[in-house]
Amino acid sequence: MPGRVATRDFGLIGFDHVDLKVKDRARARRFFVEQLGMEVIGEGPDHTYLLAGDEVLGLHDAGDDDGPKGVHHVALRVSEWTGLRSRVGRARVTITGEKERDDSRSLYLRGPEGLSIELVWRPDPHTHVCAHPAPPPAPPADDDDGPS
Repeated sequence: MPGRVATRDFGLIGFDHVDLKVKDRARARRFFVEQLGMEVIGEGPDHTYLLAGDEVLGLHDAGDDDGPKGVHHVALRVSEWTGLRSRVGRARVTITGEKERDDSRSLYLRGPEGLSIELVWRPDPHTHVCAHPAPPPAPPADDDDGPS
């Protein structure tokens, strides 16, 4: 990202996304789209991804037994992938998972107070590819009551 300087050790360059667990995803989706102007970039049976600038807000269905609603995890963008696992290990941070996708790679860490933190690297940090792309917009409602 032009103009941004990576922080030492981990190469943190900013936020990538935040995932929220919500009880009423349709209501949350309407709020972020209609009230705040975010764009839907992906939607699946249990999630919606919204774009604000280069950052993504993920809305995920929270079941009744799924714990508290709110932040599920915070993803921080890193400038490079090479050596990241070693740097995290030297910092004595617990790695709880790792994922490689076509458009990104992630390390999941255990943060303070049980917070889940994802370190994500993307070859193009401005590109977010979703497994479930957003459906096309619905056609405008036809106010015509029949043939003229």
